[in-house]
Amino acid sequence: MYFGKRKSNRRADSGGICYNFNPFYRCRDPGGKTHKGEKQLKFILGQLEDGLARLVTAAFVDDDVEAVALKINELLEQIRQTIIKSNAASAALRASIADISHDMKTPLTSVIGYLQMAERECKDQKIRELLQICLERSRYCNMLMNDFFELSVLDAEGCTPEPETVDAAGILCEQILAGYPVFEDKGIVPHFEDPGRPIMVLADPGMLNRVIQNLISNGVKYTEGDIFFQICREEDRVVLTVSNPVSTYVDVAHIFDRFFTQDKSRSRGSGIGLYLCRQFTEAMGGAIRGELEDGLLSVEVTLKAADDAC
Repeated sequence: MYFGKRKSNRRADSGGICYNFNPFYRCRDPGGKTHKGEKQLKFILGQLEDGLARLVTAAFVDDDVEAVALKINELLEQIRQTIIKSNAASAALRASIADISHDMKTPLTSVIGYLQMAERECKDQKIRELLQICLERSRYCNMLMNDFFELSVLDAEGCTPEPETVDAAGILCEQILAGYPVFEDKGIVPHFEDPGRPIMVLADPGMLNRVIQNLISNGVKYTEGDIFFQICREEDRVVLTVSNPVSTYVDVAHIFDRFFTQDKSRSRGSGIGLYLCRQFTEAMGGAIRGELEDGLLSVEVTLKAADDAC
């Protein structure tokens, strides 16, 4: 159908000139009804460009335009109802995943405990080796469950920190000490120069602990040597850095993406740990970035220093 401007014969009864410039208005009459219709159509288009937040409104002078507006409103309402139902279904799914993850953690923890007991009591070296493999894989599954649980809770409830003044250097030292059994098992030496004084930040203690735990876990999984920790205050911010040597290229632009892992087989991680680090760090008003230089991968977390830090 042709919607271009096309002049026709003059109407004797109205004195108007007919134009076929749109599907609703064909005659421009002296009263300017068509001109108002054009303005209404433009007004409707302008409202539609603003999004789906509101229905189309106007004082209509033409029945055709009013019919179109009513139909548009019906479609807009259908779209909004579909979005509401979709969001509700997504929220219910995320809540179900969180519940399932939580329910699976308890029996899995029990399995790990029984395997540890069996390993200590077993005298047969070959069976002990098999139990150690089972124990290692169970711990890996437990780590994945913890990550998925936190991710599902984060998706379902959002990320709302409860900031307070905490000693970031003390928390870092505690987490390094807590990781010593893993360091010894993997033959990794942690290098940390204690600043000798508290370094206070404004942060959520639980989130900050989880960020440091995930950075240590990531370093343990991918290091080709030792792990290096550093924390210092720079003016009004505190910078915490965890570094480890790597033997392959690391795409630092994407290491904080959800489910991203450098190991495509996913045998060493799920790609959730660093994503959670970014979510928690940004929720606390900080920033996180990665850098690869001369085979050394460094992850740097920047947080706001507390006012009373000296």
